[in-house]
Amino acid sequence: MMRNGWNRFFLLFLVVSMLALVPLASAFTYTVEPLTNRITKSDSARFRVVVQNTLEVEDQFTISSRDVSWILQSEPTTKTVGPLASASFIVELIPKSTLIEENVYIVPVKIKSEKTGTYQEEGQRFVIFLSFLQNSSYSPTVTPTVFMDKVVDPREPVSVRVNLRNRNQRELKDLEVVLKGGPELDKSYMTNLLPLEEKVNDILFRVDPYTLPGKRTLSIQIIFDNKTVSESSAEYEILGYSDMKETASKTSSFLRYENTFDILNDGNEPGVAEHRFEMNFVERLFTRFSPEALKEKDSINKVYYVIRKDLGPKEIFRIITVTDYRLLAAIIALIILSFVLYFVFRTPIILYKSAEPEGKRTHEGLSDIKVRIYLKNRSAKSVSNIRLTDTVPPIAELKKSTHVGSMDPIHFSKGRKGTIARWEFASLEPFEERVIAYRIESKLKLFGGIKLPSAKARFEEKKGRERVSYSNQVNMTYKFEEPKEK
Repeated sequence: MMRNGWNRFFLLFLVVSMLALVPLASAFTYTVEPLTNRITKSDSARFRVVVQNTLEVEDQFTISSRDVSWILQSEPTTKTVGPLASASFIVELIPKSTLIEENVYIVPVKIKSEKTGTYQEEGQRFVIFLSFLQNSSYSPTVTPTVFMDKVVDPREPVSVRVNLRNRNQRELKDLEVVLKGGPELDKSYMTNLLPLEEKVNDILFRVDPYTLPGKRTLSIQIIFDNKTVSESSAEYEILGYSDMKETASKTSSFLRYENTFDILNDGNEPGVAEHRFEMNFVERLFTRFSPEALKEKDSINKVYYVIRKDLGPKEIFRIITVTDYRLLAAIIALIILSFVLYFVFRTPIILYKSAEPEGKRTHEGLSDIKVRIYLKNRSAKSVSNIRLTDTVPPIAELKKSTHVGSMDPIHFSKGRKGTIARWEFASLEPFEERVIAYRIESKLKLFGGIKLPSAKARFEEKKGRERVSYSNQVNMTYKFEEPKEK
C-alpha cells in the first residue's frame, strides 16, 4: 500500500512539473516560492507570491481560492501594483479538520487582475504535504494583523485594531504584544490566547497635533518566552494641514486708533497667513500698516489692502494698523482759527486804487491820468479820524480838480519820492463808501506806462487805537492807436 501511495505521489509531481511549463497569456505573470509547505493539521502552509504587472498602467490584484477544505489568507489581501512593477504577497493556507493526514494536496489558487478582469488559477504551484502530528508539543504560532486608517488626522484620536490568532492547539500565556509607530503610536501589553483562539483589541491613541506630515509604518511584534514568534506591519500617513487662527485687539486715544492682529499657524505644515482690509480713501490716507499692505482688486474690481506671509508650524505673524486723524483735526482747527483771526483782526477799511488815461492814446504820447481811490468801511462799527495819503511820482504833478463835488487834498508836500497829497475824514459809518478822484499830469509825454504807488489810510478803530490800511499799486501800460490814413 505504501508503494501505491508513492507511485501516486510521483505521478502527481510529474503532472505538476509539466503544467508549470505551460505559459499563460495574461496581463500579468507571477512566481511562487514555498516557504512552508510540509505541515500538520495544527499548522499552516505559507507561500510567497510575486506578481509582475505587464501592463503600462497601474493595476490591482487579489488572491483567493475556491477550495473549501482550505482557508486562504493573504497579506495583503489586495494590493495596487504600478505599471511594469511587481509586488509580493504572503499566502497562507490553513487546513480544515476534514482533511486526511499523510496526503499531498494541490490547492487551486486564483490570482485576479481587477483592471482587466482576467485571472489565472492553478494548483500545481501550491503543493502541500500534510503529515501526522508527531507529538503534542506545538510550537507557538500566532498571526497578528493590524487595522488602521491609511491617512491619520493628528487632531483626532487614532484607532488601531490588533487581531491575534492562535494557529495551533497550544495555550499561550503571557504573550507580549509590542506596537512601534514612532513616539505617537508606541505601546506594549500582555495577553493570553487559548488554543485556536482569535482575539481583537481596539487601542485608541492620542497623537500630537503638531506631528510633521508624512508616511509612517506601524509594526507589531509578538513575543513569547523572550522570543519573537511573528511580526506584521501597516503603513499610514500623517495628514498635513495649516490652521490659521487670528486674534485681534484695539486701543484708542484722541482721534487715534491702533489695531493689532496676531495670526497663529496652529497646524503641522507651512501655510499662508493673510488679512484683508476694506477702507475708503480718507481712512486709507490716514492709516499706516506694519508691515506694508498691497493694494489688490477682486473679481468685481473692489479694492482691498492685503497683507500676507508664509508661516511655519506654531509661528505667529503680527499686523498693526494705526489710523491717526489728529493731523487732519489740527489742519481743520488751523483753518478755522485762521478764518476767525482774519475776521477778528482784519482791517475794517478797504482801499482800492485805479487809474485811467484821459484823452486819446496816440504815438505822440500821453500826459493826463485820472486816479480814483475807493474807501469802504466793511465792518459793522464806525471808524473815525481817517487820514488818507497818496503819492504822485516825481515824473507827474497833481492838478487841481475842476469837477463839482470833487474833494481836494487838504495838504500837499514835496518829497524825494514825489508829491504827497493828504485827505482827512471825521468818520466812516458802517459799510459806508467814499471815492477820492484826482488828476495828474506828466511833465513829459509818457510812452509805455507809469507805476503809481499804494495809497495809505490811517484811522482809529477804537479810541486811542490807531490802524493802517494800504491800497494796491497801479501799473499802467499803454496801447497806442494807429493814425488813420487820409
